[in-house]
Amino acid sequence: MRNLRGCRRGSVAFATVIALVPLVGVIALGAEAGSWYVTKQHAQSAADAAAYSGGLTLACTISGSSNCDTDQDYVYRGKQFAAQNSFCNSGDSFAGCALPAGTVRTVEIDRGSYSVGAWASSASGSFVRSVVTQQQPTYLAGVLGLSTANIRAQAIVEIQNPKDLCALGLSPNSIGLTLGGSVNITGNGCGLMANNTVKYASTPTFSGSGWAVNAVNGCTNSGNCDPGVPYNYNMLPATNPLAPLNTASFNSRTGNTAPLQKITCAAGLPSDVKNCYKITPNSSGTGAYKDLTVTTGDYVTFDTQGATSGTYFFYKASIKINGGYVNCTCTNSGTGVTLVLLGDSSISISGATVSLSAPATNSFSSLLNGVLIDDQAPTKSNNNVTINGSGNVALGGALYFPNVDVTWNGTTASTNTTCTEVIANTLTMSGSAYLSTSGCAPGTIAKTQVVALVK
Repeated sequence: MRNLRGCRRGSVAFATVIALVPLVGVIALGAEAGSWYVTKQHAQSAADAAAYSGGLTLACTISGSSNCDTDQDYVYRGKQFAAQNSFCNSGDSFAGCALPAGTVRTVEIDRGSYSVGAWASSASGSFVRSVVTQQQPTYLAGVLGLSTANIRAQAIVEIQNPKDLCALGLSPNSIGLTLGGSVNITGNGCGLMANNTVKYASTPTFSGSGWAVNAVNGCTNSGNCDPGVPYNYNMLPATNPLAPLNTASFNSRTGNTAPLQKITCAAGLPSDVKNCYKITPNSSGTGAYKDLTVTTGDYVTFDTQGATSGTYFFYKASIKINGGYVNCTCTNSGTGVTLVLLGDSSISISGATVSLSAPATNSFSSLLNGVLIDDQAPTKSNNNVTINGSGNVALGGALYFPNVDVTWNGTTASTNTTCTEVIANTLTMSGSAYLSTSGCAPGTIAKTQVVALVK
């Protein structure tokens, strides 16, 4: 008995068992915390996918392109992609949405602005945020007073506009931009883009740096689709800043008034001038002008009559400037001309000397600020536009042809401003051309779009 009482064999094992109890608890708690980390990673993947998908959908909506999926908005698409990563709200019916027993998950998609770590919701913001959460019961962590674990992940994307565009083909279902005829483009190094496909009928030449060619749906060419400048043929649709003009109230105007008013020719005009005319703005009334033809021997002035700008409406008009001279009473102080074409109207410029520029501020409607031509003619082949510069055509400002096809041939240059940009249903360019966004009214410049993860 005395020996048994003094025996110490097995005491280490007993102490080890006692020590293992808290050690096993710590290891088990570590394993539980590790599962939280894994869940956090899954939640972050779901948040990233949701924010990026929502951002892509919103960017397409912002562009105004008719090629966007409009069945669901950015909130729906964000939640849909979160569900594909197994995160969804209770009651959502998305495929892949299965919640573990005892677990509550939520998904929030929001639009707004983000700066210096602060988020502010806004219906006009260029950021999309996704927040996903998971609340689940704890096990060993319960002994520490933690009955539930709340896991949260957030992602924020920004719709960025990295490039100004001076040429944009809006058509969602055809070749939006064609560069051919050994086109030589000069200007400030802006972007050219098609909201569908770009085509090269020949290799273009660009003078200077900064140029880029982009398209949403690739390039078509019998040879090389490399234009010799940076290009991307898998872009999001570009923004159409002039889309509000498509629904402007003044598009309902009609009329058939003759636009030309004969005047006495001033001294000092070119020797081949035989007849002089002026056109006065009709923006103050409700009517519109009819056909306008300018040919060899004619000298036509768009007379703003001392106003800050002149707006001229044409309805079902055929505007043909195939000779002579056309200018305006424009000054460098900002006086300018805006032509609004309504109904089955068309315009062609060829073989004439033309110098027209847009007003930075249009006194008739702010929607027309910086716009030289707003052509709302419907989509018909006989409404198509042809501009052959031949070195004598200077058009300054934004030229907008949302429904018809534009052929832009020959040398054209800006006047009274460094801005010349074209937005059309489709745009075909050959010869030499000047394009520039420098000096354009900010609200007229189309831009490329990319979606970038910022947090």
